[in-house]
Amino acid sequence: MRRFFSMLVLAAVAAACGNVQPKDIVLTFDVADMTADEIVLVYHNEIRSLTLDAQGHGELILDDMDAVYARLFYAADLRSFKQIYLEAGDRVNISFNGKDYSGTFAFDGEKAAAVKYLNDIELTALPDEDYALPFDEYMKKLGAKEADAVKLMRANKPGAGNFEEMVDKYSKVYNETKDDRALLMYPLGHRFMAQDMSYEPDQSYYDAVDAYLVENDSWADLDQYRDFIVEASHILDQENRNVTAAYPKAVAQMKFIADRFSSDKVRNTLLHYLAYAYVDNFGVDGIQDMENVYRTYVKDTALVAKFDKVCEKWNLASVGKPSPDFKATDLNGKEYTLADFRGKYVYIDIWATWCGPCRQEIPHLKALEENYRDAQITFLSLSVDNDKAKWEKMVKEEQLSGVQLYLGTGSDFQSAYQIDGIPRFILLDKEGKIIDKDMQRPSNEYTRSIIDALEGIR
Repeated sequence: MRRFFSMLVLAAVAAACGNVQPKDIVLTFDVADMTADEIVLVYHNEIRSLTLDAQGHGELILDDMDAVYARLFYAADLRSFKQIYLEAGDRVNISFNGKDYSGTFAFDGEKAAAVKYLNDIELTALPDEDYALPFDEYMKKLGAKEADAVKLMRANKPGAGNFEEMVDKYSKVYNETKDDRALLMYPLGHRFMAQDMSYEPDQSYYDAVDAYLVENDSWADLDQYRDFIVEASHILDQENRNVTAAYPKAVAQMKFIADRFSSDKVRNTLLHYLAYAYVDNFGVDGIQDMENVYRTYVKDTALVAKFDKVCEKWNLASVGKPSPDFKATDLNGKEYTLADFRGKYVYIDIWATWCGPCRQEIPHLKALEENYRDAQITFLSLSVDNDKAKWEKMVKEEQLSGVQLYLGTGSDFQSAYQIDGIPRFILLDKEGKIIDKDMQRPSNEYTRSIIDALEGIR
């Protein structure tokens, strides 16, 4: 009766929302005794956050996906999560007690049995010593474990949708994540466990990997499938399998996939997956080859919009563009923005009192400031300390020179420059445009030559 009522509620909610499409996945949440008001869903390259209302209710809508594995987190406990499996059109209600998330988690929807299986069944990996076996013997053991996993799955009757078919017919996609990527890791594992660092697999290994390069539209949105395929593609690309640098590896994988797969769904999804992940982590500089492949093959407008959005995130702080602005205060509480420093070059130091490498740069920064005392350049230090008092104390006690301002944490300025580590140095021209968004440190031997080469610096 409870399930029937929940489904009626979900149907009513979906009908009431004009932007909900029949293929959208709709999740509603009911949380009792809240200890936090945030739920986080992690899947693909996305992190979706939902703020619950005062009664512990909320709703998430996932679109443009045929299927998805996701991890569901509550509050800030990253050690405690639930795995969920969803397919297009699913209407789901998730409920739990905030004081006991893991113990009270309840999934009410068609995929309930599959979700229970994912969270209750722990598949053990092959022991590391099995990597020392010759490949044919290793595959026999891996095949036996695969068969056991399928039997276990059938015994638990997860049913519903494509889940059972996927595990049954292509269980390695699922088991790779549970079994430490057993097949893909064999060459490296064998080298270490057999103490034979010269080992190179023969053609039988590549044939075994190739057998799993299956094209299936209904699995294309699954992280497990995508992770397996892109790494298998790297292994099977004889010309580029030894390429390890992030950018050329990603481009090579994209070209291999573009040539190998004919399904628009699979090819679009995999190419987007690789390009999005690279840009999200490394930015847009020098990605012409990647963009050429992406724009040639990816025609899904929803995917292209997501790719353009992640590119734009980096374009906010591209060389030649006006620098993102900030608001920061000096020791007297006076507020400054970038406009206050126009007319001179600006060398920006992003730092904090707790940062050892930042403090190591201070003597070198002071030397730079002294060398360019009468030059057309301002040395601007922006503190990202949590504790403003500690910054004030250090500036006063150590008599820090240049322009010392307090920016604080979590600023739009930091986000625009994708600053995830300090110290970070930025060089702007006299109009506030970006010359170098990742400028050399004061201690670097080339820093002075870069500054000396600036037009009109003296």
